[in-house]
Amino acid sequence: LPDEPVQLITTDNELQSGIAVWYTLPGEGSTDEGWFTMGCDNIDTSQWGYCISWCTVLSYNTQYLDSVPPDKVKHWIITKTCTHLKVVCNNVTVLSFNFATDYSPGNETSHQVWLRKCTAVRFGTNCNSLLLLKEVD
Repeated sequence: LPDEPVQLITTDNELQSGIAVWYTLPGEGSTDEGWFTMGCDNIDTSQWGYCISWCTVLSYNTQYLDSVPPDKVKHWIITKTCTHLKVVCNNVTVLSFNFATDYSPGNETSHQVWLRKCTAVRFGTNCNSLLLLKEVD
């Protein structure tokens, strides 16, 4: 699973419905779980907020994905590498978060847990319109 993209489809902009992806990030002497969440803050403008544990302010209405397409059906691809978290929506890159440089003040060292390789991924949502996709080899 490390570096493999997570693919989701949402079929509606559901106000304040969240999508969460948890990543298991083992390190020397400990295993931590980092998470990325995103949710629709404004149905009319397709404005989506996000949070990244140990990196950003833990509030949706503080940082936003860029230029989320207004389409009702959205194909999301979320990719975590050892340097970035990238989110693509309907072929538009809406987030390219660099763990080493894009963190919020106060997270100068805690963001480093994201530099680890991921060994497992799990999901959570309160959306009614979410489909999870898995590529078949």
